[in-house]
Amino acid sequence: MEIITVTLPAQWAPALINGDWSGLEYYYPDEAAKAKAWQMESGLSVLSCGEEPFVHRFEGLLTECLEYQCTPVGRKP
Repeated sequence: MEIITVTLPAQWAPALINGDWSGLEYYYPDEAAKAKAWQMESGLSVLSCGEEPFVHRFEGLLTECLEYQCTPVGRKP
């Protein structure tokens, strides 16, 4: 299985890993839309993420991020 590591905002973790979009959609609807767009455009499925957030530049802004481990959707090993 191909594993790809990407850096994304930490607040996206529950939505991308657990499929729980409720908190992100309620408190940060713009971020929920960005996370969904990233998921569709990237063609990646998030498997897990790191535990220690760090400050990183994401879309031009300094943001608390995590490293996410992903795999391409629809590819067979």
